Amino acid sequence: MAEKENIEHVKQQMAALNARDLDGYLSRVDESYTGHSETSPGPIRGREGVRQNLETIFRAFPDLRVETEQIIASGDTVVVRMRMTATHKGSFAGIAPTNKSIVLHACNVAEIRNGKTIQGRLYADNATLFQQLGVLSLPRTAAAG
Repeated sequence: MAEKENIEHVKQQMAALNARDLDGYLSRVDESYTGHSETSPGPIRGREGVRQNLETIFRAFPDLRVETEQIIASGDTVVVRMRMTATHKGSFAGIAPTNKSIVLHACNVAEIRNGKTIQGRLYADNATLFQQLGVLSLPRTAAAG
């Protein structure tokens, strides 16, 4: 039963993000929360840290849209595979606005206790993101013959 509740919790979080309902999102985050993402300068701590992180992301990508592709739960852990689309309109990770559209695939692993998210880690395809923003070029590999 807890797994179904945790999946619903995550679905509500995603809906709040897409609605830009930060207060609704934060109401489901525990004050002890710790989060990690490769594009954050350090750990994201507590509700205020989450608010600051999300505000930074929404300034950079004001039209951000998150689509859930898959949700898997095991006990207190929920993994969400998602697809994000947005337009880069503000500074992000030290990159000036490019006005380029991006499509980013990612997985978020969240730990939920007593109806609140206490920990999260976002694993994203940042190499593709930075390629789309025009700040990273990777060599193309030859097809196997």
